[in-house]
Amino acid sequence: MRKVVVMMLALGIAGGARAGYLDDIREGNKAYDAGDYKAAIEQFHKAETEHPEDPRLQYNIAGAAFQLGEYEKAQDYFNKALGSPDVTLSAKAHYNLGNTYFRMQDYPQAIKSYEDALRLDPNDVNAKINLELARRMLKENTKPQQGENQQQQQGQDQQKQEGQNQQNQDQQSQQQQEQSGEQGEDKAQQQPKEGEQDQAEQPKESDQQLKEQQISKEDAERILNALRDDERDIQEKLKRKVRAKGDYTGKDW
Repeated sequence: MRKVVVMMLALGIAGGARAGYLDDIREGNKAYDAGDYKAAIEQFHKAETEHPEDPRLQYNIAGAAFQLGEYEKAQDYFNKALGSPDVTLSAKAHYNLGNTYFRMQDYPQAIKSYEDALRLDPNDVNAKINLELARRMLKENTKPQQGENQQQQQGQDQQKQEGQNQQNQDQQSQQQQEQSGEQGEDKAQQQPKEGEQDQAEQPKESDQQLKEQQISKEDAERILNALRDDERDIQEKLKRKVRAKGDYTGKDW
């Protein structure tokens, strides 16, 4: 991966500037070239107290802040340097603002800044290279995100559909249970209970059968009385025969 390139601008010494201001700029440039960005930014801030609106000084403060990883501060100062009447300085400010957005992983803004730099300086090779790199990074970071969002949406839709199916199944099951309960109640009303069923299966004696049983007893008593009467008649007949024999003393012949 090609590294983004930060360009520094060596500040010229304006006529009539006091010695202390110029010394701060010199010391700042010297510290920057040596890689001591913290000391460089301190020197540039000293000079800023006298000329806070100087776009060249704002540009160099932004560059030192970028090297320190203070990207929000770099973004702020590069934006201030964009208002420079110097087209070259403005083009470089757009370019390095693109680098700052790139490090912040704000690829759409980085692409815009590189395009703005190329409109002011179409021959800036570094801006062209970093522009393509930013476009590639945006594409690579957008595809997985879209895929994840799509998978997440599909997962949510699937969960929603499963929940709906489960709800429908629960409703159907509840309806079936209610129907089964109603049918069971109807059957329960139609069918006697266990004890009642035993009683229903056993034939009850009707009034006619009871009457028949009562008639049979009366007949039996009449028959018994009749037998007793017959027995008395027979005994009377036998007694009469015995008495008749007792009175006859002669022979039968």
